[in-house]
Amino acid sequence: MKISRRKIDILLIFVAIISIQTISFATIQTVAQAENDKKNELLIQEADAVLNNEERETLNLINEYRKTNGLSELKPLASLQEVAKIKADDLALDYYFAHNSPTLGTPFEMLKDNGIEYKVAGENLAGNITPERAANAWINSPAHRDNILYDGYEYTGICVVESEVYGKIFVQLFMGI
Repeated sequence: MKISRRKIDILLIFVAIISIQTISFATIQTVAQAENDKKNELLIQEADAVLNNEERETLNLINEYRKTNGLSELKPLASLQEVAKIKADDLALDYYFAHNSPTLGTPFEMLKDNGIEYKVAGENLAGNITPERAANAWINSPAHRDNILYDGYEYTGICVVESEVYGKIFVQLFMGI
């Protein structure tokens, strides 16, 4: 039986198409697995996030405000909590109050330097004496309120530290993936 050159070419194209689809399918599975791994890692970090009473109260107030406005609650994330702590300590120890740290850079540089990947991120700062007053100050400020009500944020890290200048410093980081 003689096979024509045309039939061989068609057979090779068919084999190539099947091979390409298999490679693409494997790639899609790898990406899906990587996304699942990232979600599992975030779930573990949620479970590991430890907030003190003032941080928990601040988160509850912010989440209550989000729910009142039809948004889902922010979930505390241990890695964001750690970066919020670094920022709060830096603010208190170096006696400045700004989103850009003279030593640590912007909040976004701090997230990157601490290995945190995100699609969107933000930061709110407050100097106040209670979680309720800090949360109310943020809610009454258009730019801070925009951060609180941004529906692209899923996770948060909140830190509250004592401050000689402000009473307490409140740092809230926001992140969406």
